[in-house]
Amino acid sequence: MADFDLRDVEFQSDGSADSLTASMAPALFHENLKREIATAGREGRELTIVALALAPSAFASVATLQEALIEIAFAISSGLRGGDFFARISDCGFWVLLRTDASSAAGVIDRLDLPHHDNLTIHIVVRKYFGYNAWIDEIDLQHFR
Repeated sequence: MADFDLRDVEFQSDGSADSLTASMAPALFHENLKREIATAGREGRELTIVALALAPSAFASVATLQEALIEIAFAISSGLRGGDFFARISDCGFWVLLRTDASSAAGVIDRLDLPHHDNLTIHIVVRKYFGYNAWIDEIDLQHFR
């Protein structure tokens, strides 16, 4: 259905926030993630990243795709608990850091009742014993397939 170039989708940040969705900038997300990994290690807490990717082929125009991204970002920011955070990491996707395990993460995603759910690919990647770089590599493999 999509008859547009993904390069036309706005994907810029000022270092703090994504200009389209007002979500955290990717660089800031990664800085916060490194701190969160250190804290979770000291506290023995699980961390999970939920990678969300919106299918551009489901949208007729860049404008409708961008509207969907804005709606999803609003739903995530409205529904996250304190301490959890997210960023728009790709043209059509977000990463959400949750301070929980995989089964609870699935419950959080259900609770968020994300718009355009039928057009979202959702991957849940628990940190377990991954270090920062290995975890990011694993999430990248899932998110950018």
